[in-house]
Amino acid sequence: MRALPRLLLFLGLGYLTFVLFHEASLARNNPDIDPSKVVMLFAATVLIGGSAAVIVVSMLLPSIGDAVGNFFFQPNQEVEKDPHSAAQAALARGDYAGAVEEYKGIIASDPNDTLSYSEIAKISCEHLDDAAGAAAILEEGLQREWPPDDAAFLTSRLVDVYWKYQRDIRGARALLIQIMENMPGTRHAANAEHKLKEIEQQTALEG
Repeated sequence: MRALPRLLLFLGLGYLTFVLFHEASLARNNPDIDPSKVVMLFAATVLIGGSAAVIVVSMLLPSIGDAVGNFFFQPNQEVEKDPHSAAQAALARGDYAGAVEEYKGIIASDPNDTLSYSEIAKISCEHLDDAAGAAAILEEGLQREWPPDDAAFLTSRLVDVYWKYQRDIRGARALLIQIMENMPGTRHAANAEHKLKEIEQQTALEG
């Protein structure tokens, strides 16, 4: 609906501009023109020019700005939502059980989300006193086929649960040796070897 009034306004200004130039052309060829008419032609020029400037500023520039903004920022596109946002919000308000359930929901829809496995284990151990549940979710996840880096990441998280929270030294050692044997020469193997030495040293001191 706004387009029609704008079109009529542009047409009206165009017609007035045409009339103004026609009268100005006649005035240049008429040496006996009334001076008052020259003044009127000048005033009409100023009026039409000012009106055109107002139209450009109030109507065209905002439209151009919106078009440029849409081109670069595309505000009409839906912003991709972080799948972990609900779980992180539950964790921030202290709803630890709710956060675990949110992360389990993420795993159900995306079984490849290693972060959700790790966060469930961390929350279970640190806030819910449920190391057994943390170990269970990681053990279950490791039953799947994973890329080597992801498998090493989840295995390392399970080592932490076994060692720090369950004191399952035998289980932790077995997993670390598994990483070293399956990924020789990698940073994962080096980290596993360092961790194994740390566990053995601390075990010797405690023994």
